[in-house]
Amino acid sequence: MQLCAISFKECWCDAQGNWYSSGGFPLQMAAIGSLFDEMTLLITRGHSRPGGIPLPAHAQIIPLRQPAGQDARRKLSVLLNFPYYLSMIVKYVRRADAVHTPLPGDIPLLGMLVALSLRKPLIARYGGSWATNSQTTIMSRVTKAIMRRFAGGRNVMLATGEGESAPSSNMHWVFVSALSQAELQQICPVFDRELSSPPRLIYAGRLSPEKGVLTLIEALAKLKQEKFSPLPNLILAGDGPQRNVLEQAVARCECTDIVRFVGQLDRNSLSEQFLMADICVQPSLTEGFSKAWLDAMSHGLPVLTTEVGAARAVIGDESERGWIVPPGDVDTLTTKLRQVLSEPMDWHILRRRCRSYVEKRTLEDWAQRIGQICVEQWKINWNGKNK
Repeated sequence: MQLCAISFKECWCDAQGNWYSSGGFPLQMAAIGSLFDEMTLLITRGHSRPGGIPLPAHAQIIPLRQPAGQDARRKLSVLLNFPYYLSMIVKYVRRADAVHTPLPGDIPLLGMLVALSLRKPLIARYGGSWATNSQTTIMSRVTKAIMRRFAGGRNVMLATGEGESAPSSNMHWVFVSALSQAELQQICPVFDRELSSPPRLIYAGRLSPEKGVLTLIEALAKLKQEKFSPLPNLILAGDGPQRNVLEQAVARCECTDIVRFVGQLDRNSLSEQFLMADICVQPSLTEGFSKAWLDAMSHGLPVLTTEVGAARAVIGDESERGWIVPPGDVDTLTTKLRQVLSEPMDWHILRRRCRSYVEKRTLEDWAQRIGQICVEQWKINWNGKNK
């Protein structure tokens, strides 16, 4: 079977013709592409940047024009170029035996609609928060409504998260990971260690408003004002549209001595940063299932995150694999940081629980879960041949 995957993920090409992107996207595309004989990957062409990860070598890469601007301007750009995007997506969806659209996003939403209209077997995966919150947009509501309406049969509709009951009728929860079994085996955390002095915090992810990094910077500023000691250091690993704003906030809060921006890192460099850290802090305002939770836990790092998406299922009870605070609440985050960094804690057991949780949540486990759902709904064998 031939899979056509349609994403708005920005990718870039080097002088040798090799394609790259950032985050877990290339690894996830390789994992889901492994379920099929051939793969065509529609992406948007962007500017080259450091820390890139190669796109799947076996995939045919089809670059689309990058929409101009952000938010409303971007949507207008997609609308003005609608005939172009529609014709390109229709062309490659027609040729495919199945379609995968990682949502939300304007271009993958168009891809999902084309797949539905052409009655192609579809794997639509919603990666944001399935629960409605303050960050939910009208487009997100429309996307979720379409997924609910057409779920079942040839349409495999997945929501990123975990739960005892399905997100909606004929839909399925699915976790998300960027961690391969081989990579997991290479990571050797030191479990039997206490907090460093000063403690080392790390955030890993996109530097954009919905990630709540500004809340974390403000919480550290409050600890500094209180003369908390020893004051933790923070590594911000990642890049994004809010970087300049965050750098200005760090300077304004007089925290340049304890906050360091290291930019977009490749997997090896990110692993090195995790191994040197004590706690991973992910203060998202909205999230489905953060890949950074699992990346951190694989290194024996407990996670301090917010009550978003599948956080409660991943973190467990208080101090089981980390801690949870309300999103966007600077005071509560400050209080929790003060508590975690000062109260007695069995760090050895806590780190081992984190690592144990990740053992069955690798990229291979993720792809197998999706493959099993497709087998059940499409009534095909694992190798894609009809029963």
